Amino acid sequence: MNRSSRIKSYLLCSGMNLLKKLQAIKSQIAKEAQIVIDDWEQDDDGLDEELGSGGMCDKVADTITAVIGRIIPEVEFTDGGHEGDDHAFIIVYDDLEAYAVDIPPGVYEIGSGYSWKKIQGVEITPQDIVITRVDRDLVVDW
Repeated sequence: MNRSSRIKSYLLCSGMNLLKKLQAIKSQIAKEAQIVIDDWEQDDDGLDEELGSGGMCDKVADTITAVIGRIIPEVEFTDGGHEGDDHAFIIVYDDLEAYAVDIPPGVYEIGSGYSWKKIQGVEITPQDIVITRVDRDLVVDW
């Protein structure tokens, strides 16, 4: 049984609330986000074949969603942010709670708008994972 499977088994049987479950997997989120960020390649002008001059936040948000969904399958997701926001993050929720989960862009890239450059040599740590309570009633359309 790999580490991710062991964590999933533990969390399913633990009776923990969603916040504690999310905190328990921060190291796994950081590890997998690091892989995605390490794979991000820009040329001398800051352009990436797929992303152009845009940043990595969409891919980081997708990675966070994948990790949480794999380890805590009973949750649901929605996109965070608001109209005109140039940063992607996710909101995860269950029957009782909702949390925004993010790695702020300043951790792994510099820039603004839709022009970002990778911070070379960045190391994502569990402390970089930000988990913020969200009013569940504002997230879920009953």
